[in-house]
Amino acid sequence: MAPSSPTNKLLGDPADARLLIVHADDLGMCHAVNVAIFRTLKDGIVRSTSLMVPCPWMLHASHFLADNPEIPFGVHLTVISEWPAYRWGPVTTREKVPSLVDRAGYFYNFQQMPEFLAQARLDQLEMEFRAQIEAVLAAGLQPTHLDWHCLRIGGRADITDLIFDLAREYRLALRVTGRFWIEKLQSQGFPTNDYDFLDSYSLDPVNKAARYAQLLRELPV
Repeated sequence: MAPSSPTNKLLGDPADARLLIVHADDLGMCHAVNVAIFRTLKDGIVRSTSLMVPCPWMLHASHFLADNPEIPFGVHLTVISEWPAYRWGPVTTREKVPSLVDRAGYFYNFQQMPEFLAQARLDQLEMEFRAQIEAVLAAGLQPTHLDWHCLRIGGRADITDLIFDLAREYRLALRVTGRFWIEKLQSQGFPTNDYDFLDSYSLDPVNKAARYAQLLRELPV
C-alpha cells in the first residue's frame, strides 16, 4: 500500500504504513490447494485467501475458515471452469442461468471466454454471484472482500459495474488490477490495493523465489 494511502485509513492502519498483503486465491478448488493454503496461512507468510464457492472442496475450506475466524478471506466469484478433466458449475440451478453454462452444464473454460462473455446475461450473472456470496454468509462466515476467478471483463463494463454494486451492497472491499480500476474504486471510497497485484501463477516455479525477492526490493517507498 502507498504512504498516506486512503486504504490504510479504511483498514485501520497508520496512514504512512507500507502494507504488503500476500494473498492465496482458489481456496476450495481441490484438496491439494486447500492443504497448501491452510499451511501457508498457519505457518507461512500468506495473510488472506479467497474462496471458490462452486468448487467441490468448498465445504472443507469453509470448515477451516469457521474454525479460524481471524483469517481474512474474500469470495472469489467464479463462472469459469478451466481444467479439462475437473469441472464445476453454478451454485444456482443450471436451468436458471443457461447463458453461463455449456451443454454439459459446466461453466465455460478459459479458452471459451470470448464466447462466454458474448452470451452471458447480466441478470443471470447477478443471480449466480449473489448465490455464491449468500452461500458464504449462510455458512456463518464473514468475508472481507470480493474478487473474481480467471474472468477477463475488460470489454464488459456492465459486469464490472455489477461487481462494484455487489461490493457496495454487501459492504465488502474489492481486489482489482489495473491503474484505471484502482483509481476508480478509490475515488468512490472503496478500500482496495494501491498497486497492481502480481498473479504468481504466471511465474516459472524455478525462479519464483528470486522474483519475489526482487519485487520486495523494488516496492515503492
